[in-house]
Amino acid sequence: MTPLAWLAVLDLVAVVALIAMRVDVRLTLLLGATALFAADGAAGMVEMLAKLVAEMSNPATIVPIGSAMGFAFVLRVTGCDREMVRLLTRPLRLAPALLVPGGVAAGYLVNTTIVSQSGTAAVLGPILIPLLRAGGVDAATAGATLLLGASMGGELFNPGAVEMRKLSELTGLPGHEVVSRQAPLNFTACGSALLVFWLLARRRSRAAEQAPVLGPVLSEPRVNLFKAAVPIAPLAVLFADGVLGAASPLAEFVGPSKILAAMLIGVMLSWLAVPRSGSKLAPEFFEGAGYAYTHVISLIVAASTFAEGIRRSGLIRVVVEALAERPALAPMASAVLPWGLAVIGGSGIAPAVAIMEFFVPVADALGLDPVRIGTLASLGAHFGRTMSPAAAVVVVCARLSDESGRRLVAIVAPPLLVGMAVMIAATVLGAV
Repeated sequence: MTPLAWLAVLDLVAVVALIAMRVDVRLTLLLGATALFAADGAAGMVEMLAKLVAEMSNPATIVPIGSAMGFAFVLRVTGCDREMVRLLTRPLRLAPALLVPGGVAAGYLVNTTIVSQSGTAAVLGPILIPLLRAGGVDAATAGATLLLGASMGGELFNPGAVEMRKLSELTGLPGHEVVSRQAPLNFTACGSALLVFWLLARRRSRAAEQAPVLGPVLSEPRVNLFKAAVPIAPLAVLFADGVLGAASPLAEFVGPSKILAAMLIGVMLSWLAVPRSGSKLAPEFFEGAGYAYTHVISLIVAASTFAEGIRRSGLIRVVVEALAERPALAPMASAVLPWGLAVIGGSGIAPAVAIMEFFVPVADALGLDPVRIGTLASLGAHFGRTMSPAAAVVVVCARLSDESGRRLVAIVAPPLLVGMAVMIAATVLGAV
């Protein structure tokens, strides 16, 4: 390896160590990038600043992610998100035996529209956890059910999600196509994790012998079906656009503007659902977009800049040449590396984006599907974040269930590890 490649190895070790010490992920990644670019002197620093400017003003990430988070804030202020949660959880009272898998599925579905794991937990938790507890589920399992559902992988069905936008950008494929192509592996991995989680939860419930105390469904107010349908409207519009093609009303829109148009349709429907909220919608939408820039897009900026520094060092070429001799290791590396970084840092975005930047562009050279590699990186990062005591979603679920974060992580870790092993095996064997 060249001296610059060895510098990149040392830089990676330092970055991982700093993240493990709970230094801010963005600061750590930017410091790591600075060391790599500075090795080329002034010219390198000029290139780094150019990369930062390009990523900080990249419409391919800012517009879709900002509009998706803006729509999530609109759902919050209008109460449409809560109505969707009530609709999803209401049938669970009729089937107490399905409370745990149904609770996970509810979180998974809510996360497809609210592209924030902690936001999903905050909306769903106050309804789901009391329902689970009333059904005889212990507090730790209830918190773990919320955590698994809110953080496992539902977000990847939203074309505006960070990972899907980055994968779309790297592959040149439309967002809805990327989402459709990642679905089989997503269902395989998350379905395996859910099955193991459910079996273990049943063992714990039999040991506890706690009787359910569910009340009648009729005691609750009726669900407003229109408000409950609003959160899924943008997703329905985007997928209908992919099916209809040139006949779609959104056919004239391209790239990020298509996702923005779909989210604005959702905002208008929110206004129809709650007419009195009209004056609040624009401020909430832009507050959500600002939140996305601060907490999400900033991670993409830092991760992409760091990934570019690693690429310039020549280390990626060395890794690709090594993997070319053992291509079966590439799927494992694509999943395990972001998983480990997410466990350490508590964030799924930066590891997923960084690993995708490394491996997706060279997937064809390794004889692998770029979308499959990106999906492995995304799910690996999601699973790692769900197993990290430092993750915001773990903290939220711990507070709502009145359990320790480490206890919740201990419950979800075995099922998630099984799910990750299944998705790697399925990829290597070509089973999905």
